[in-house]
Amino acid sequence: MRITPNLLRRYGVPMLAFIFGLSMSPYLMGVPDEASKTTFVSHHMREKDHLDLLIFVVSAPGNFDRREAIRTTWLSHQHNAIRGYFVIGTLGLTTDLLNALDSENQEYDDLVLLNIFDSYSLLTNKVVSMIIHAENYFSAALFMKCDDDTFVNMMQLEKDVKRMKKENRLYWGYFDGRAPVLKQGKWAEKRYVLCDKYIPYALGGGYVIGWDLVSFIAQTAPMLIQYKNEDVSMGTWMASVNVNRIHDERFDTEWKTRGCLNNHLVKQNQSPEQIKQMWERLSVGEPLCSIEVVKRPSYMYDWEQPPSQCCKVVK
Repeated sequence: MRITPNLLRRYGVPMLAFIFGLSMSPYLMGVPDEASKTTFVSHHMREKDHLDLLIFVVSAPGNFDRREAIRTTWLSHQHNAIRGYFVIGTLGLTTDLLNALDSENQEYDDLVLLNIFDSYSLLTNKVVSMIIHAENYFSAALFMKCDDDTFVNMMQLEKDVKRMKKENRLYWGYFDGRAPVLKQGKWAEKRYVLCDKYIPYALGGGYVIGWDLVSFIAQTAPMLIQYKNEDVSMGTWMASVNVNRIHDERFDTEWKTRGCLNNHLVKQNQSPEQIKQMWERLSVGEPLCSIEVVKRPSYMYDWEQPPSQCCKVVK
């Protein structure tokens, strides 16, 4: 068919408009680019300031009370050099819950909402996704992962961060190298065939890694095996990297609290009420603990010994 001026006038403009609309639709509809296609960026876009520490608190969608306890206590101590956010997966949530999270974020502006399923069995994927988000949208010297039942002594952490941020490839927490690989039960790791014990890892209630390791994980994420336990996964990913592992007995992050010591820096397995009580004491200059209690002793990690002999308690 011969294209005449009349045909161009009749069909040309609408066709060009249609093509232009197709090309612009990803931007108009808010479809994320390749680097962030699994992420909803709520009210904060790329942070231009370089932080000393970025804290991501892993939280379940319905755990508003826990988030409120943290944001009104230790996370209220954040400032220009240290910032913290709660990370929540939104895929598959009900409309009511999505609306509640949106309202919460409108009020507090401290949620990172990821377009992933949020379940404890998919925690490793959540941690990988939030590290990719951190790499894409923030810049910091250090990155901390903790849970929404974790208390952090921010006054002391702020002092330690000034020293620790100078370390290269930092991996800082409470390490274990003796844990046997689970082959049965809820947390069985049937794909973990590297050893009969997990490669040394910092326990997941709270640990800190350097930003160079954040970049490493974000860039190699498609090649990393995701085991069921996110802290085990992190330790395994770090096995081939020249990391600086620092075992710190002030991290009370085992599956069950070891008690309460005034020098504790990070404490997992805390209720909202316990978090508020500890913050009230610290904020008025009192010791962290109302009474110091040792339920189980901590251990020093001997890096010169095989992992199975790493962690003997010295009485």
